[in-house]
Amino acid sequence: MINIGINGIRVDQEPNSCPVCNHLVSPNRTEVFKEIYTDNSYWSRYLEGLYECPSIKCGHLFLAHFERKSESQDSINGYFTYTHSTPNHFNPVVFDERIIIISPSFVEIFNQSTNAEQNGLSEVCGMGYRKALEFLIKDYCVSSYTDDAEEIRSMMLMQCINKYITDTNIKECATRAVWLGNDETHYQRKWKDKDIGDLKLLINLVIHWVVSSLMTQEYMQSMQRT
Repeated sequence: MINIGINGIRVDQEPNSCPVCNHLVSPNRTEVFKEIYTDNSYWSRYLEGLYECPSIKCGHLFLAHFERKSESQDSINGYFTYTHSTPNHFNPVVFDERIIIISPSFVEIFNQSTNAEQNGLSEVCGMGYRKALEFLIKDYCVSSYTDDAEEIRSMMLMQCINKYITDTNIKECATRAVWLGNDETHYQRKWKDKDIGDLKLLINLVIHWVVSSLMTQEYMQSMQRT
């Protein structure tokens, strides 16, 4: 336990990284701490403390958030446990340039969803990943079947996959990603043994196979048999 010297407050640990520069550091603790009380409570429920990043390249101030824990059953005193720090500085996911070219909307939506997930919005980020998947698949199909662009954009996603995706690896991974993505938008989950981690893994597999397909096409076009 660490006694921070303010009203006898104890914490189990202090932050070991800066949420702004995302580097492992030993932040400088300031004297600015505030206990947060809930309604009709004698004991504070939360604690917020101001810390400074020691890095010369960063030096930002940030808040460390703590939650009160009980030392024993039926006890509400005790200590505070460190939970997280804010603000979060989001580092966007970097994609292959081919993905960026054919579907910039996918890149934007996927990164917004990742940012939401990292900020604890676990109940909504899955819907964002599902939307990102749809943009990736449809934009990929449009790039391959330009004459059918309007039809592709208006089709249901599974119909689009079944009609326009011929690569087996892309089709199988995309289909399963749709299944899990739909679970993120429905009241009851069908695939109860799978979670958002599986959804992201399948999307990354789709990305991998799409990039492989595009690279194959590039070499086939640039190296014709003579």
